[in-house]
Amino acid sequence: MGSSDGLGDLIGDEGAVPSRLPFGGRCPEPGPCPAERRSLALPSPTADGTPDELPVAALLLLAQRYADAPAFRLGVRHAAASGAHPATLPASATPGERTAAAHLATVRAALELPAEAAEEAPQLLCVLGGPADGGLHGADLVVSWEDAAGELLLHLDLHRHVHGAAFADRMLGHLARLIGELTSRPQEPVRSLRMLTAPEWDAQLAANATGRPYPRQATIHRLFAEQAAAGPERTAVRWDDGELTYRQLDEQSREFAEALQQLGVRRHSRVALLLDRTPRLVVALLAVLRLGAAYLPLDAGLPAARRDFLLADSGAQLLVTDDATVRAAVPVLDLTAPGPLARSPLGPEAGSPQDTAYVMYTSGTTGQPKGVPIDHRAVLRLVRGTDFAALGPDTRILQTGALAFDATTFEFWGALLNGGAVVLTPTASVLDAARLRAVISRHGVNAMFLTAALFNQLVEQDPTVFAGCRTLVGGEPMSGRHAAQAMRACPDAVFVNAYGPTENTTFSVTHRLTALPEGRVPIGTPIANSTAWVLDREGNPQPVGVPGELYVGGDGLAAGYLNRPELTAAAFLPGTPAVSERLYRTGDLARWTEDGLLDCLGRRDNQVKIRGYRIELDEIEHQLARLPGVGEAVAVVSHRGDTAVLRAFWTSTTTLDPAAVRAGLARQLPPYMVPQVLEQIAALPHGRTLKVDRSALARLPLPTGDGPTTGDGPAPEEEDPLRRRVAEVFAEVLKVDRVGPGDDFFALGGNSLLAMRLWNRLRAVTGAALDLRQVLAAPTVAAVAEAVRQAPAGAPARPSLARRS
Repeated sequence: MGSSDGLGDLIGDEGAVPSRLPFGGRCPEPGPCPAERRSLALPSPTADGTPDELPVAALLLLAQRYADAPAFRLGVRHAAASGAHPATLPASATPGERTAAAHLATVRAALELPAEAAEEAPQLLCVLGGPADGGLHGADLVVSWEDAAGELLLHLDLHRHVHGAAFADRMLGHLARLIGELTSRPQEPVRSLRMLTAPEWDAQLAANATGRPYPRQATIHRLFAEQAAAGPERTAVRWDDGELTYRQLDEQSREFAEALQQLGVRRHSRVALLLDRTPRLVVALLAVLRLGAAYLPLDAGLPAARRDFLLADSGAQLLVTDDATVRAAVPVLDLTAPGPLARSPLGPEAGSPQDTAYVMYTSGTTGQPKGVPIDHRAVLRLVRGTDFAALGPDTRILQTGALAFDATTFEFWGALLNGGAVVLTPTASVLDAARLRAVISRHGVNAMFLTAALFNQLVEQDPTVFAGCRTLVGGEPMSGRHAAQAMRACPDAVFVNAYGPTENTTFSVTHRLTALPEGRVPIGTPIANSTAWVLDREGNPQPVGVPGELYVGGDGLAAGYLNRPELTAAAFLPGTPAVSERLYRTGDLARWTEDGLLDCLGRRDNQVKIRGYRIELDEIEHQLARLPGVGEAVAVVSHRGDTAVLRAFWTSTTTLDPAAVRAGLARQLPPYMVPQVLEQIAALPHGRTLKVDRSALARLPLPTGDGPTTGDGPAPEEEDPLRRRVAEVFAEVLKVDRVGPGDDFFALGGNSLLAMRLWNRLRAVTGAALDLRQVLAAPTVAAVAEAVRQAPAGAPARPSLARRS
């Protein structure tokens, strides 16, 4: 059916109108897939026009919402036209505020046009002028209808083994609901017409009825003070060399707060923390909060340019560090400097539940990271009254994440606000299963969070390492294969798939695994005092099995982005036509399963998660394009088995050295955002729409470490002992037989997680105070060996806090 005057809004851009639904698939049975008919009777609606236009109009809206697309091309066939190829009818491209009556009128006009054969068999076919003959005619779903004794009888023919009876009955219910809405609410905009049946909507409301009591009027430091008063001699912090009791931590944080106050820190101040994983870090976190201020966690691996941006953008007025080499545009408090700190007595307790507790930055599409301020109430909603973890005085949580990774919110405050203990250990102990087992045994660890990549790595080393622990896994999709392996090895352990953006305070949805997973692991249901909705692009809830965008809400929601009102307006919504609460749009596609669980399907946009870190590929492209000589720049993610590989391509009129490109990126981006594979390409591929074909780039073969070394110099053992030792460490971490002096660590399969292990091993083997950034900027055996040779001997001393009696 072609376009004509008045049908432009109906047809839209024909080349962009889909005719496939985002579910279904091939029949799992051999041979022809058997068809099945499901039917539903409803009172014949009273409406003007032909008998077909109302069901067709309703089916167009249903298909558009099922496809979650601005348009849908519906197959149309006449019951009397046996053997004829079906025509197609596109749904409204932009329904917006068009009324139900206007939509019906547009469909009526479209049905009067001459038929135009479809280019291919449509997935969804409707039959006009009577019931279908029961054949599918190349379609997956065939909808027809007929009048029967004053009733409208709806029929749905479908592949029995592809969709199932439950799906068919739901779809007929949605069609009937939309028919009723079109006739009963003719002046309402079609975007507000309800598709879900009353029982379905009640089920979604029940899934989001997550309210549980928790101290929502308190602050983090007030609840810590309550724990310190209730059990002053309980252990609060444990590490390899000792422990701090709640009384000692309370005293030391008060003294440090007095020192910060002397330096001008007040309520609503922001204090940057660049500290190692030592007890001093925990003291500093509490001290900042006791003043009613907020902390800004910084990772040691950040390039100076990015660190300076975060300090300026956040408005931090002080940087606290235990690295004497750090320089910044704000005052720096070096905790390694000798001598006592001046102090001034604290006044009354400062702060309210709505005050910002911390600011964390996530990758941004504009080329600069976005700051997310999180208030005290949001943190308390995460760690008090929880239903995804049993937190109490016996809890001992291993602190595994980087300070600027939002899982630390759960690690520190999940322990300290419930009378438990947080256990600190060097990063190297978390990366190695044998060392991790020793830490767990020594300190009685019974809870920890791991990124999915680290979890997979530990499972492959020793799946029994999780015995007796509650292990939360998140940051990126959980591997069902690795989860099943760990569950078989540790029947007494608890494994939880944890999902959530920084903007909703660490976790939004969780799923405790009770059966060995097959395929993708669901992310579960909303945690206490949180909500989760799967909505279409108009903000209407999607039914079971139908994908949409995942929105989250509840008491964990941030106020917005720091200094980014336009980004805040786009991502934080006051509500939708169906959901009245404030929501954050995650950009993730999800669907509800038959079991009432949420299943995450991937991203809508150009954001990815790798080893737990949210990465906007646009930001990498922005920084890459700024480098001298670079023309176009594109970043994508490929996969080597279960491992995600971040790679970047660029064009240039001259040949650029990948090592120089890597060094340039390392000066602007944190280590986890520097692509593992950097490749110059003659021209970027473009698809039919003339946009860059990212999927074609992602499918290009990855470099491998198979065969001879790629370096053009002599083998390392023919050079010098230092280069040989470095090469041996490279080979050990990468699990390859031999690495040449010119081989690139990342091209041979390395990633930022393995780079941390490489860095730790090199420092242990060589005794050099090697900087992680040196490894990332020039990751070849030869370059790293030279960096080791130039580095001072011995790792910089990190004095720990003395225990107070």
